[in-house]
Amino acid sequence: MRSGNSTTTNNDGKNDPPEIVYKLDDGDISLKKAPAQLVAKVLFNMQGLVFSVAGSNDGRRSKKLEDLYSLNVGFEAGSLEMKFSPEDSQVILSDRVIERPQTPTFLKTSRLIGYLSEKDATDDYIKSKIEKQIEDPRSRIKVLNYLRGLIPLDKRAEIEFKNINGDSHHAFSLNDAVFRGRVIRFLNEEKRKYEVEVSGVICRIRDDDPPSFSVLDWSGNIVKVEMPDDKRLQILNYLADKVPIRLVGIGNKRKGIEDLDEIEPYAKITINSLEDISLKSPIVADLSYEKSEELPDYWVVGNDEFGIYGVDDTVDKAIEMFKSDLHDDYIAYKAIPNDQLSDMALSLKKKLITIFEG
Repeated sequence: MRSGNSTTTNNDGKNDPPEIVYKLDDGDISLKKAPAQLVAKVLFNMQGLVFSVAGSNDGRRSKKLEDLYSLNVGFEAGSLEMKFSPEDSQVILSDRVIERPQTPTFLKTSRLIGYLSEKDATDDYIKSKIEKQIEDPRSRIKVLNYLRGLIPLDKRAEIEFKNINGDSHHAFSLNDAVFRGRVIRFLNEEKRKYEVEVSGVICRIRDDDPPSFSVLDWSGNIVKVEMPDDKRLQILNYLADKVPIRLVGIGNKRKGIEDLDEIEPYAKITINSLEDISLKSPIVADLSYEKSEELPDYWVVGNDEFGIYGVDDTVDKAIEMFKSDLHDDYIAYKAIPNDQLSDMALSLKKKLITIFEG
C-alpha cells in the first residue's frame, strides 16, 4: 500500500478507477491529529479486505493478486478521510467499453457490506447471499475479520465506494447496529465451524510451495500447517527453542491447517480435575519438551512447588502421570499426623488438602 495525493474524479466517474473512501466523523480528530495506531489499523484492514475478496475464488493470495490489488491511499486535508484506489489502474478496452480489472472486486465488496447492512432480512437469507458471493469459508472468515477491524469502537465511520457499476457512489455506515451485529455474529459462527486449535511443539519446517511446518501435538500426532511469511521468524525461534505452542487456524487436524490465524507460547497447563474428582483449587503445571541423546524425546508436566512431575512421550500421558502422583501425595500426606511432619512438609500437606477439599 502506497501513500499519495487524493485522486480527482470526473463528474460522471465512468473513466476513473474504482475508489473506496473511509471517513471518520469525530470533532476531535483530523489529519494532523489522527492517532497513528488508528490510521495503521485502517490501512491494514482495508488492504486485507480487498486482498481477501479478490482472492476468494481460489482461496490463495498470489503475488499477481497482490500486484493487481495493492492500494494507493490519499488523505483529504482537514479531516480523517482516506481514499483507496488500485495502485495499478490500467484500463482494458473491451468492445469500446472502458473496464478496469479491479472494479468487480470493489463492486463485490460493496455488495457484501450492503447485504450485511440490510435491515429487513433474516440472518439466514443474508448468509446465503454472502456464501454465493464468497464460497470459500477461509475467505469469508478473513473478510469478516477485516470488516470487524474497520469498525471503530468509539467513533463514527463511513465507507463509500465510487466509480463502480456505473454509479457515482455507494455509502454505508460502519456503526450501524445491524451491520456491526451481523459482522460479529457471522464471524463467530464461521470460526466455530471451520477453526481448529492445536497444542504441541514444532518439530519440522519444510520449504515447499507453499512453505509449511509440522507440529507434534499432545497426543503424539503430526499436524501439517502452512507457514505465512510474516510468522516465519517467530516459528523458526519456536522450533529452535522447542517452545510448547498453541495455534489456531482454518482446516482440520487430519488434512492440516491451511490458514494460520494465531500462534503463541503455551507452556502452562491448568488442571481442574482428576478423573471424577473436581479440584476445589486448580493447580498450574509447567509444560516443556525435552530432547536427550540417550532417550527418546519426551514431555514433562511439572510443578516445582509440590515436587510432582509427569514424564512421557505424549502430553496426555504426562498429564495423567502428574494427576496420579498429585492424588497419591494428597492421600499419603493426609494420613500422616501433623506432629510427625516438618514445617515444610506440613505446609505442603495443607496446600494439598486445600486443592482437594478447599
